Amino acid sequence: MTLRIALWSACVLALASAPAAHADEDDAQPTVAAVASVRVAPATLAPMKVSLTAYGTANFSADALQTVSVPYQARVVSVAVVAGQAVRKGDALLVLAPTAAAALELQRAGNDAQFARKELARTRELFAQHLATNTDLAAAEQATHNSDAALASANARYGGTGERTLRATRDGVVADITAHAGEIITADTAIAHVGDTSGLRLDLAVEPAAIAQVHAGEAVKFHLLQDRATEQHASVERVGSQIDAQTRLIPVVAKLADSAQVPPGAAVSAQIETGSSEPVLGVPRSAVLWRDGKAYVFVIQSSKATLRWVDAGADDGERIEIRSGLAVNESVVVLGNYELQDGMAVKAQ
Repeated sequence: MTLRIALWSACVLALASAPAAHADEDDAQPTVAAVASVRVAPATLAPMKVSLTAYGTANFSADALQTVSVPYQARVVSVAVVAGQAVRKGDALLVLAPTAAAALELQRAGNDAQFARKELARTRELFAQHLATNTDLAAAEQATHNSDAALASANARYGGTGERTLRATRDGVVADITAHAGEIITADTAIAHVGDTSGLRLDLAVEPAAIAQVHAGEAVKFHLLQDRATEQHASVERVGSQIDAQTRLIPVVAKLADSAQVPPGAAVSAQIETGSSEPVLGVPRSAVLWRDGKAYVFVIQSSKATLRWVDAGADDGERIEIRSGLAVNESVVVLGNYELQDGMAVKAQ
């Protein structure tokens, strides 16, 4: 009996100790350290791009605007477009009709021409019957020519007795329109302007002290003030030499790149790339991280990422100057650095 109890106790102890042995074996397995895949680039000596900030608007150049006007006084019957509307060649812009005074003069010129033609016909009949002289016939013919010329002139000046539709002569955008239905417009008054979108320019303004840095052909990066996320491109076309009396700035005109999409009248913020500085130590912009207003980078040393505080300087949008904290050709992480910790193992791609 005592032997049976002893055997049973030994079995229980063996079963109780078995899981603990397995647990110890699991705990004894080595832990695999995490390795981050990153992309690196060297710190290099290179010139920094120097840029000048300017603000302005997108407007049509003078030669890109078609002025809509008529050489006679007229009444506006209806307006078919509004400022900013895109139009195609042949689209109706507005409908005009002669004023009461114009209609009266047209009617009078028409009556005079009709009477002169009848009088000429009567004189020819009399001449054929030898009842009118050569002088009478010549006078009737001259009166007919004069009255026809007067009628043609009245039609040209007043557009005829009926309504007349003015149409766009090219594709473009209505830059402005000043006419309103029922309004009387005078002869040769600009009623509207239609702009060719290929003639859009950026009218920028620069401080007089900085104008010596700006030259024709320099690259311009800009974005709409209401859409700062989309960067577009242009180039300096003309640089003014006189201070604007109202803004006290000097005008700079930039030609848009073919890919630029800018609505007429849009306000823009621009960076004019005016040249390069002396070579300075710098790294790609993506390499520099910030914490509490201080800049730092991750430097690769012995396959580990080492956090290094640096003194960051100028930023040209592509590179950031490093005044201190790095040496030339030291490798810094430019992609994957947001997930790194100091001393973390890395694999450079």
